[in-house]
Amino acid sequence: MGNKSSKKQITPKTMEELRSHIDVEFSSEEIQDWYKDFRKDLRHGETELNKTAFIKVYNSLFSGDASEFAEQVFRTFDRDGNHSVDFKEFILGLCLSGSENAEKKLKWAFNMYDIDQNGYITKEEMTHIFKAICKMTGKVPQEYKSPEDMAEKIFKMLDKNSDSAISQQEFIEGADKVQILVDFLSCDPDS
Repeated sequence: MGNKSSKKQITPKTMEELRSHIDVEFSSEEIQDWYKDFRKDLRHGETELNKTAFIKVYNSLFSGDASEFAEQVFRTFDRDGNHSVDFKEFILGLCLSGSENAEKKLKWAFNMYDIDQNGYITKEEMTHIFKAICKMTGKVPQEYKSPEDMAEKIFKMLDKNSDSAISQQEFIEGADKVQILVDFLSCDPDS
């Protein structure tokens, strides 16, 4: 029995390793709480979330269907490309997506939109992300008619050289003018 509770705690060595990689101020207690929540979604003996389990967790947070958006979040969290997310990747993903460091957060946001990971965002990729978020939240920002309308207008503003692709540089330079690009990715299930 004593062994069971120790498995739900992060070892001091692991905690120190996590804290050395975290750019957001999570306290040790907060990391322990995240760890407990993370472990709840694992089957006996597992230490990593596969894509199906990750999507299930995301779907439990939102009233809409979060599957498509969660798939993209999973892609950005799975840093080693092994088709699963361990706790370290999970915490690092949370920290990047919620980072106070604008450059890190913008690079994470760019990777969310760059679905095929070719270094450019197409209008189709942007539309896909916007549709997934609207499906998950059940809302379209009031200044737009639809996710397609939103993608059309925002893509046109960011594609400075009119080559039908947004580079990371164009994205970062334009994100200041189009704050919704990053804010929209920070979906709050409580709002």
